[in-house]
Amino acid sequence: MKKQAVSPQPLPDSSTVPLPDLNHEIYPYDLVQNILDQTANFSMFAVPDSSHSVDASLTPENPDDWYGLNGGYGLDWQSDLFRFESVVSVDGGENGVVVDQALGELTGNIHSRWFFSAADHKWSPGKSPSPRIFDPWRSQQFVMQECAITFGDEHTCQCYGMGRTFPINVGGRHVLLAGAVANITNGTGIFAGREGTLVCTGTITADLGFRGNINLRVRDAERTIVSEDKLSPIKKSSEPDPGHTFIALRLAKKDSSVQTTYGPPPGNDQVSLITPSEMRSVRYSYTTGKSGPHTQMEIGKFLGPMEATVFFNLLAPPGTAEAPASFTTQELYTFKTPKGEVVGTISCGVVLGYSFALKFPSAPGQPGMRFAGIGPIQGGTGIFAGAQGMLTVDSLIGISPHALSLMHVLHLVDPAGRFTRVVGG
Repeated sequence: MKKQAVSPQPLPDSSTVPLPDLNHEIYPYDLVQNILDQTANFSMFAVPDSSHSVDASLTPENPDDWYGLNGGYGLDWQSDLFRFESVVSVDGGENGVVVDQALGELTGNIHSRWFFSAADHKWSPGKSPSPRIFDPWRSQQFVMQECAITFGDEHTCQCYGMGRTFPINVGGRHVLLAGAVANITNGTGIFAGREGTLVCTGTITADLGFRGNINLRVRDAERTIVSEDKLSPIKKSSEPDPGHTFIALRLAKKDSSVQTTYGPPPGNDQVSLITPSEMRSVRYSYTTGKSGPHTQMEIGKFLGPMEATVFFNLLAPPGTAEAPASFTTQELYTFKTPKGEVVGTISCGVVLGYSFALKFPSAPGQPGMRFAGIGPIQGGTGIFAGAQGMLTVDSLIGISPHALSLMHVLHLVDPAGRFTRVVGG
């Protein structure tokens, strides 16, 4: 008997599906929090390699096509990577917020090729986008088709990702900000077999290079990258990037009593999660040596609360390296003095974000994900009135219980250096 064709059934509308209790504990909250924090966190600063800048071209396949009439859609850049520390403090003084920034020793390099794409081009490793000519005056999406980080000869990691440019006007001066999100696809040395996520925020320079902060977060349950011994102090050299302040933050819930709640559904099969957390200052350190890179994280003082509303499709399958799940956010960072006085707020949100399913070998059945995103700063109040810049997010979370291990950076375009106290010569 011939079987009758059956039409595929549409997925149910998320508004009709009972929403799960994200705060329910499959495993104890403290256990999940501890597992999430088992990461090696690299906070690096990229400075364009002057020997490579002459090779950088918007048309790498045809260097004689000076005006990009036959392509003009690629950006090939290489930067040296330096140790970088950015420790923020809040007081009741004139500035309210002070960031001690230090550029340290040369530790490696990064090489990447960006290809500008249509705004609707999806995450697709190995697939080149339809070409779009680079326009420094418009916000454009790009594909990070190639990205290789090298520490010495043995320790490398390759990534694939997506990004976007954000042109802004600073006192009548044109500044082209750029940020990207990438997933580790391959590695050697200490990065062999690792999973992790990279984010970056900075500027595209006049000679078509990239200068800015790059954060790489790698899972390290075996603690073979995270050092138990104190790392050598950073050897301060010079100001990382005059006119730019990078506020590095560590965020987590205060404890298991802090609940995540559902907000109003935004539509399009999405839900919203309201997730409160605490901001703390942090020192992300790393060194390189014969045994490879090692990292350390020192968590500092409470800076104030952060509230994020996260928008995503609850019914979408968990993200993978080939097809991550997308998300966006709206976030408010409130900076307070030790006495509880608000000195200023920064509002921003992720406009380009991807999440990947997270497995817990030591806690089978515990769901979670690692996720990363970028987005523009939308404004501020108090000392941050008129703020411009970018946000990067490089984080891991648990689901049931909803625990957080967040590595965020607020990149402020700060032409007068109001918030930066340069450490070093």
